[in-house]
Amino acid sequence: MFAWILRGCRDECSASDQLKQVTMSSRRKRWSQKKISQEVERAKEFTKSGNKQAAMQCLKRKRYYESQMNQVGSVQLRINTKERMIADHTGNK
Repeated sequence: MFAWILRGCRDECSASDQLKQVTMSSRRKRWSQKKISQEVERAKEFTKSGNKQAAMQCLKRKRYYESQMNQVGSVQLRINTKERMIADHTGNK
């Protein structure tokens, strides 16, 4: 019942966890970039064929992937900030 008390603070994560987060976020960013370019190409094809509704759907998905990429970028920035804080803290001792 009170297991969360015994576990301690979960805000701190180990260096290996941060490394995993960095690699996963870089993978997600590459994946998002690939999907964005695919959706743009699909939208161009649909526009050429005259299917505007499908082209708009592709552009909506593109916008979604761009927002995902922005979120990944903010996560990477947060991780880099944590690493700098840890490096500064260990350097001051």
